[in-house]
Amino acid sequence: AIILALNEELFIRPQLDTIYPFCRSISIITQYDRDWYGKPVQPDQTASIVLNYPDPEGKIQLVVRRMPDEAAARNMEMLAFNRNSYTGTQSHGRPMKDIEAFHEAPDYFWIIDADELYDVATIPAMLAYLAKQKPRGMRVTGYNYLRTWNHRVPRQVIDFTHFGFIQPGVLFEQRRVISWNESRLSKLFKLLKLPDWSARFYGFIHCPESIAVFHHACWIGENERIAAKFQKSSHQESKEWKPDSVDAIQSVYIPTNELPVNIRSAKWPPHFFSQP
Repeated sequence: AIILALNEELFIRPQLDTIYPFCRSISIITQYDRDWYGKPVQPDQTASIVLNYPDPEGKIQLVVRRMPDEAAARNMEMLAFNRNSYTGTQSHGRPMKDIEAFHEAPDYFWIIDADELYDVATIPAMLAYLAKQKPRGMRVTGYNYLRTWNHRVPRQVIDFTHFGFIQPGVLFEQRRVISWNESRLSKLFKLLKLPDWSARFYGFIHCPESIAVFHHACWIGENERIAAKFQKSSHQESKEWKPDSVDAIQSVYIPTNELPVNIRSAKWPPHFFSQP
C-alpha cells in the first residue's frame, strides 16, 4: 500500500486497522510540516500515531519526504521497490535473501489516501477479483460523504472513480491519472461512434461496485477542518472543495448500521455522525 498522509491524525489509525492484514508492506508518505506548495504546515499527530502503531510483522514504513507533487511522491516510493536498489551490494549483517525479499516488487501497489476507507468485509472479494483479472491497473469507485458519515453523495451527483491498484512499472502522470492519452483515445472512440475501448487498450479495468467501493471522508467535519484540508490540498482549483460550496452538494441519509463495520467501530469525533 502507498498512502499519502498530511495531517490525517483522525484517519490514519482506522486506515491501518483496515488494510494491515491484507498488505505485505505499507508505505505512508508525509511532507510532515510542508504542503505541496512548500508552505509551512503545523504538524499534527499523524507521524506519532504511525510510529506507535502495533506492527508485529514489520510492514509499516513512515517516509518523510517533502515532495512538491503527488504523482512524483507515489512514483518515487513505488520505484524504490526494485532490484536495482541492491544489485551489486554486499550485506553488512542481514542475509542477502532478506534484502532481496524487502526489495521484491509486489504483485500490485494499492494506492490509497489516508481518508479513503474500504469496507473491510469486501476487501477479500476485491483482491480475488484483481488476482483473477490481472489488469495493469484497476479503478475503484468511491462514495463521498458530506459533513458526517451518515450523508453520502450519490454517484449521479459526483462520479468519483480513480486507480486503486496498479502493477509495478506503471506510473502516474498527474495525481491519480496514469495516461492522459487514455481520455484522448476515449474521445476518439466517441467521435467515431465506436464502443469505448480506451481502458481495455491500456489494460485497465474497473472494479464492479457490486464487489467493492471505498468511502471518502474529505468533506466530513466542520468548516474549519474542510478549509484547512483545502489549504493543504493539491486541488485548490476545485470549487467543490471550499466549505461554502460543500453545503450545496446533494446528499442522502445513510443509517449508521448500514455503514461498513470498520467505519462504525472506529473512534471518530462525535460530530462525524448525525442524529437520525
